[in-house]
Amino acid sequence: MKKTLILTLIIFTGFQSFAQKKSKGISFSLQVGSENETEKPKLVVGIVVDQMRYDYIYRFWDNFGNDGFKKLINEGHFFRNAQFGYVPTYTGPGHASIYTGTTPAVHGIIANDWYDKNSGDYIYCAGDGDMHTVCNCEQKNVDVQSADGKMSPHHMLTTTFTDELKLFNANSKVFGISLKDRGAILPAGHTANGAYWMNSDGKWITSSFYMENLPDYIQKINDSNTTQNYLKGEWKVKGEFSHNLDSLLIQKGGSAIKKTPFGNTILNDLALEILKKEKLGQGKNTDILTVSFSSTDYIGHQYGPHASEIKDTYIRLDKDIAKLLKTIDSKVGFENAVVFITADHGVVSEPHELLERNIPAGYFDGSTMKTDLLSHLNITYGEGNWIKNYSNNHLFLNHDLIEAKNISMEEIQRNCAQFFLKYEWVKNTYTATQLHENEYSNSFHSLVQRGFNQKRSGDVIVSLQTGWLSSYWSNGGTTHGSSYSYDTHVPLIFWGGEIPQGQTDRKVNIRDIAPTISTILGTAYPNGCTGNPLPEVTQ
Repeated sequence: MKKTLILTLIIFTGFQSFAQKKSKGISFSLQVGSENETEKPKLVVGIVVDQMRYDYIYRFWDNFGNDGFKKLINEGHFFRNAQFGYVPTYTGPGHASIYTGTTPAVHGIIANDWYDKNSGDYIYCAGDGDMHTVCNCEQKNVDVQSADGKMSPHHMLTTTFTDELKLFNANSKVFGISLKDRGAILPAGHTANGAYWMNSDGKWITSSFYMENLPDYIQKINDSNTTQNYLKGEWKVKGEFSHNLDSLLIQKGGSAIKKTPFGNTILNDLALEILKKEKLGQGKNTDILTVSFSSTDYIGHQYGPHASEIKDTYIRLDKDIAKLLKTIDSKVGFENAVVFITADHGVVSEPHELLERNIPAGYFDGSTMKTDLLSHLNITYGEGNWIKNYSNNHLFLNHDLIEAKNISMEEIQRNCAQFFLKYEWVKNTYTATQLHENEYSNSFHSLVQRGFNQKRSGDVIVSLQTGWLSSYWSNGGTTHGSSYSYDTHVPLIFWGGEIPQGQTDRKVNIRDIAPTISTILGTAYPNGCTGNPLPEVTQ
């Protein structure tokens, strides 16, 4: 998106006539860009596919149609080595990092939820007890105290590129949607016009942070019981699997749709309705819609990346994306839109799948680590409540007790870090002192450091060996969160009228997305941005 700027500077001297001044003036001309001035896009659509590994593009390529993922790649720019440059690779940090252009060390979303070492409570990344649910529930007020809507982005410490757009153009519209609250709220930022997500009854809701009443068109969708319309019959692939949707609806209610591919479809329906009713991209200002498809994550956790269910989910998602692209093209125009698609993290193969193929993996019991460490600390320093919490592979120590015993904080952190190394599933350990006082540019140390927030993170951070998961998953399913490529390597594609077609194999970071969009829009980078614009799509 290039513009032409002509700057003329005339220096006047003395008390001369205008003609004399003009004749003695000095003129400088500076031209930036080309003569072919182009308009900013009218619509930006950010798509995040929750838990999409990079290799899914190629694994399912032959099953995709021509108008979804293939269209994006064939007409857009595909970054094939896009990486999350930090850990932990969870949903909350992933969405925040994509839209803020930085990492948890700066934006503060260090996990989906984390232990607060000041209050002793758990903090949810999008939680806000000062807010209430906004819905069109029975009698309009039954659900107003529900935790489903006690949400806002206030735990995210920096701006998003959506915020930077609205800071100087209040007329631009920004909406975020997802089945998950955090997938809708964090991308839309602090200044969004609205964010919508699905509650435990399968209805679209929002928070009083955004508005006091749902728009009429959202209420109409809720009143039509669309989740029940999708949860009928069977979700099946002949010879592979069959799941009874009617039973699922009876057992789990409307929110059961989240664990089926139809959760993505019903979200796509909402995206199309918002584009239509809010007339996004059809005015003079740039509008932004953020869409996070979550069913891929729910299904991926339950069945794992080797399951037929995940393959069918992506085949169906491909059709949903094709429908979304077609609508964008017809309503706004390919030449007036910029779309990017990526993921908030990948996922590891189930350890039993790896073990069957003689690949190192396993399950571990985190409670054993905590119990063993406490015994070790009692023997070393005397009896006491040394451990406040162990969660998200972070150890939180009792600072008051350590200070009362006059023990060096650095010493006890190093002691605990060394102790954890005896377990075969632990690869590395890092102390808070180490991460605060040193700067790492490369290696896994740097990934841990970019996920470390001095105020919110623990005293010792544990990094697991590849392929190891908590024993919680030993009966089936899998998860993510590590610094390894199966969790950090995700697709990144830009598509739109001003995006040159091609592919790039150099390593780029997820934090580069936000400054890239900011450059295209001509806005300031998000205020905590540590990424760089991608010249392949900005020049």
